[in-house]
Amino acid sequence: MGDLLEHLFNTPLFEPRQRYHLPLRAYMDLTIRRMHAIFSAGILNNDFWLGQPQQSRFSEFCESMSWLSAFDYALHSSVVDHMIAVDVVLNHGSPRQIARYREETIGMRKVYAFGCTEVAVGTDVRNVQTRVTYDRQQHRLILHSPSPEACKCWIGNALHAAQVLMVLARLEVEGEDQGHHWFRVIVRKRENGRLLPGITMMACDPKGGIHANQVAAIRFCNVSLPVSALMQRHARFTRDGVFISDLPKQERFINALGTFLQERVLFLTGIRQSASVAAHLSYRFAQHRLVQASGSRAALLNNPLFLQRLYVSQLKALALKYLDQSIRRRFESEWAQPKRRKELHGLAALGKSFGAWVGLEVIGLARELCGSQGFHHYNQIVTQRMDCEVGNTFAGDSSVMAYQVMKDALNRLRFVGHEPANIAQRIEAKIIKKRRRSGDFSHGEAIGVTYARALDLIIQEVETGRLLNSQTLADLTGVFAPQLHPWGLFSQCIGNKCATRSQVERLATLLKPPQFLISAPIDNADYIQRFTRALYEEQ
Repeated sequence: MGDLLEHLFNTPLFEPRQRYHLPLRAYMDLTIRRMHAIFSAGILNNDFWLGQPQQSRFSEFCESMSWLSAFDYALHSSVVDHMIAVDVVLNHGSPRQIARYREETIGMRKVYAFGCTEVAVGTDVRNVQTRVTYDRQQHRLILHSPSPEACKCWIGNALHAAQVLMVLARLEVEGEDQGHHWFRVIVRKRENGRLLPGITMMACDPKGGIHANQVAAIRFCNVSLPVSALMQRHARFTRDGVFISDLPKQERFINALGTFLQERVLFLTGIRQSASVAAHLSYRFAQHRLVQASGSRAALLNNPLFLQRLYVSQLKALALKYLDQSIRRRFESEWAQPKRRKELHGLAALGKSFGAWVGLEVIGLARELCGSQGFHHYNQIVTQRMDCEVGNTFAGDSSVMAYQVMKDALNRLRFVGHEPANIAQRIEAKIIKKRRRSGDFSHGEAIGVTYARALDLIIQEVETGRLLNSQTLADLTGVFAPQLHPWGLFSQCIGNKCATRSQVERLATLLKPPQFLISAPIDNADYIQRFTRALYEEQ
């Protein structure tokens, strides 16, 4: 998988600087062509998701997805959008539906999009207003957006390319609300073709990043669908028009959201790699950049103040790496146990919120550390900062995810019968003890529990695998102090001259990404000559 993707990255189709010189529509079309190349080669697809035929390669799949993120986050998000929609088919379709649509989804013979979010409710999808009403007389389903608030919004891949949209809507039968269900809706007969009657779209551009993802807002006006559009693993209509479901109504919403669980793992693994690339480029820039020091010129990497800032950035990137490993391992070992699925929801929410906050922080620090070169798109960092900004709302609002982590902590008592084993567990226990009786909590406390749980997983990952020496683990723990100091975590290093060049170099080795992901001039010692070459060419 990895070798094939690396080979694709080295072809002209994936030349990384094209995006900066193409008109927006051409960049969008290029991204879809790249997706077709990836899926046609079988390099990445839903077969590698947990619960699917090649799930044993899930970890390898996640790593390859992380490379997409570091290469072009718009491509990563577009691929994820297609695969989430495909996961709806594979997890909510009947065996007959899966057999019918499998080939076109796994090989991306049709571009799929998933229509979940609405403009008024955002990630609060429990309250979606899109309706599908059963018309008994015609034995058809009628899909409708009853108000502007109900328009599907921020729907990736949809604006030009997608032929199929997997729509989350409330089903109404004989005047009774039957809850949330998924529907397969054909929006175009061919890729980039005309929209079918009753479907209108508009671009969500200009947006702040992931420009090549064809994000749209969509309105449905009494669109007639066959009853087979309903995903039928748990629900169906008889020929006589009787609606049947083997799920109680109160379980249908939670069941419908199961398709987003692995998406959040892919988000974490993606932003982790993006942060690692940014930290790596900061380090490489500091190796090459010469500054005045004690009457002579020396590499910026020798400057104590710079080392402090770079070391903190590296530690945060390393925290993301170990959290990603820990959560991914737990998903692999527990996915087949339905009773553990609720805990996996909590882990996914944890990884999503922590990953977005810390990943963006690392990328932002790298942009500053590289000065004006960090502001140049060819050097990749500001591009990642711009594109990954969507992370705080993509795959669920990060604060809402933290609230879910907090609610899980209040409802599931982790330390009954044994004492907390490390500083992170002690902080979580302290916060939860204070709030258990009332059941309410503050935003700051939710952040505290989220960071404490993340730190606990990281400490366990490091100690179990003996991945770091005690001093580096202490330093890594210390970077959590800004969020956890109200509950007793203090750092001896933050703001002090504790980082050495050897420490920074050791972490640079741990964080080094595959070289084929790096196209930034500042990765090379002659970056100044490259940057100014046009000034010295013959006119």
